[in-house]
Amino acid sequence: MAQQKIQLRKIRDFGEVFSDAFQFIRQEFRPLLTSFVLIGGPFILINSIFIAVFQNQSLSFFQQIIRGAFNLQGNLSEILTPGYFIAVIFTIMNVSALKTVVSVYMDFYDKHNHSANTREIWRGFLKNLLKIFLFTLLRYCVIVLASIITVIPVLGALIWIVFCAYFIVITTPYFLVLVSEQTDLVNSFTRCMDISKNYFWTSFAVYLIAFLILMVSSAIVSFFVDVLVGVGSYFTIRQLSTTTTITISIINTIQYFFYLIFFVCVGLHYYNLVEVREGTGIERRLENLGKSVNSNAEIEEQY
Repeated sequence: MAQQKIQLRKIRDFGEVFSDAFQFIRQEFRPLLTSFVLIGGPFILINSIFIAVFQNQSLSFFQQIIRGAFNLQGNLSEILTPGYFIAVIFTIMNVSALKTVVSVYMDFYDKHNHSANTREIWRGFLKNLLKIFLFTLLRYCVIVLASIITVIPVLGALIWIVFCAYFIVITTPYFLVLVSEQTDLVNSFTRCMDISKNYFWTSFAVYLIAFLILMVSSAIVSFFVDVLVGVGSYFTIRQLSTTTTITISIINTIQYFFYLIFFVCVGLHYYNLVEVREGTGIERRLENLGKSVNSNAEIEEQY
């Protein structure tokens, strides 16, 4: 018996979000991963190279701290280079690109009830990438600017942590709102507030568990990559810096593929929140059921 296809707009309890997320990935594995690799892959590769080079350069910074030769102005100038800011921008662009691919895929699946091909995802990707990038950039800027309050000892840090936790949880599904509902940046923020305000702790738990799954999966992969690269470097004459760059590049590239799990979990929870509030999924299924009944009646009359 064929397994029933996942319905995105459905009310789910806490456990169903994760079980349906893995079932959705398994069901859509080939077309989803193909789009993820072909469209998001170049962003992942470029970003991994920039991050690896920057982290390799920053090793000297920590080595000087260990040796006690720390100079605030000189050492910070070695880190806050143009390469650092380019790496940050490429990281934000990379995350935005991956979010765009997943959100466009899930939106297409929701509206057409079948898998999308890469060409269809590419069209949606070009349409939505810029606004998702801008929202992602603004989101990071708000968190950084809010850190100014940490100048107040203890209390400032506590307020900043609470604010960041609330702000991050509330705005996490923004990329799905932007694509599925085709809103602008301001309305997408208010929409996120609207659907999440009564389910903050549930959302917090879902995102936390999804993030822990991402971190544990990445840590396991990192361990094996570190062992393999370490063994390989032992039998070669490469310098440590070269080995470090290669290791970081490989780890960063592989880790980003686990973001697929996190984004799908966020996507299913978004559709869950919308369904709880508006019930559009059940309305759609009842409408399709009514069409099916009418179609069967017409066939019987013709017979």
